[in-house]
Amino acid sequence: MARYRILHETEYQYSEPVLLSKHIAHLKPRVAPRNKWISHEISFFPEPAAMQVRTDIFGNPVNAFSVESRHTEFRAVAEGEVSVEPVALPDVKISWENVLMRLCSVQSAEDTDAVKYTFPSPLVAWDDGIKKFATDFFTSGRDYLEALISMMTSISSEFKYLPMSTRIGTPVSEILRERHGVCQDFAHLMTGALRSIGLPARYVSGYLRTHHAQTAEANIGADATHAWASAYVPGAGWVDFDPTNNLVVSDQHVTVAWGRDFGDVSPLKGVIVGGGTHHVAVHVKVIPV
Repeated sequence: MARYRILHETEYQYSEPVLLSKHIAHLKPRVAPRNKWISHEISFFPEPAAMQVRTDIFGNPVNAFSVESRHTEFRAVAEGEVSVEPVALPDVKISWENVLMRLCSVQSAEDTDAVKYTFPSPLVAWDDGIKKFATDFFTSGRDYLEALISMMTSISSEFKYLPMSTRIGTPVSEILRERHGVCQDFAHLMTGALRSIGLPARYVSGYLRTHHAQTAEANIGADATHAWASAYVPGAGWVDFDPTNNLVVSDQHVTVAWGRDFGDVSPLKGVIVGGGTHHVAVHVKVIPV
């Protein structure tokens, strides 16, 4: 079991005073397999005038709050300590076509929940090109887990990690065409490709150990919040794949939230009155304890 101390800080600097701001934060970690939080707290500066804590439709904790004092700087700090259990690939042999047949018959509550992750979402839609990309891996009779790993490996090796090369709303088809992006884009691409052929896939947001546990090399995307894809395996549950680093998710990843795409689990978003231009900086540390 791995244990980490997490520090996640987001800071906004405004050129003019903000008179009022309203925010939604997915910073409090959800209950998730493998993760056991020993401690966790969130602080906002300036302190919010009003705060609502609720759970969204995907089961993620949400902080909705407003800051009603004038400010030219806003900071959100999430910190805590977590233990993460390692996990191996499930010992399941099933073709991907049989997964589709299982979902058509809906044999369990887990199947029913998984089906909602087969549809397009605001940031994950697809076209014939995406579907062709998927079918190159999911050939007739191929083992489901084998095809998933092959897709993950292909994205990791054939797509370039290039910060600042995309935007939040970059279409999945553009990621496929341009062959570069960041972890969010690669997670969107993998989830979109799987959904295009009817397979359930969800977007997972969280943290990644800064340096690889075995090689000590820096993991890609570890200096900010990280994202990866999760595929549903009937009878075994959800299995997570990190196409940015070509890793089947185990004890180097810490889950915070999941949904259909980035828009469902954005760590911090909102609207402001005033502010002028702004600069944002995000700092994440994942330190083994």
